[in-house]
Amino acid sequence: MAAVAAIIFVVMALFGLAWPFLYTYRLKWRRIALDKEIQYFQNRIAVATSDAIPGRATEQVLGPVTGISLIPASNDDEQMLAEREAMHSLIKQALQMGANAVLGLKMTEESYQHTDPKKFLVLPAVTFTATRVTYAGTAAKVAVTNSPGEELRGA
Repeated sequence: MAAVAAIIFVVMALFGLAWPFLYTYRLKWRRIALDKEIQYFQNRIAVATSDAIPGRATEQVLGPVTGISLIPASNDDEQMLAEREAMHSLIKQALQMGANAVLGLKMTEESYQHTDPKKFLVLPAVTFTATRVTYAGTAAKVAVTNSPGEELRGA
């Protein structure tokens, strides 16, 4: 019986030591996957912090779009992931509206108290200060070309 308890203790200790590395690894690969999707979307939609894209006429304003992060960001890695989640959500919403541009992009961060019962397996629920990232802008259709036969790229 003592041998079984010792084995269980060793397995739990090893898992407890590996948990932070597994969590960081998951965050990294989620961030890489979101980066790839955002790069794919950037070929279909232009994002600008101004109210217009230089050299392109705004043809139609479709309405406001908002992207909110789902992860409660409490460190730099989680913060980067939260920013990408919010941007990904904003771009997907704009594309669903039929937009080819997001104008007037603004980012806000909100801090709040978050209780996560799953943060640590051995300890009870943990409360920490987390950050939620929100991107907001206006979905619009803009002219694809500057003049007939000349297409702008990289805007």
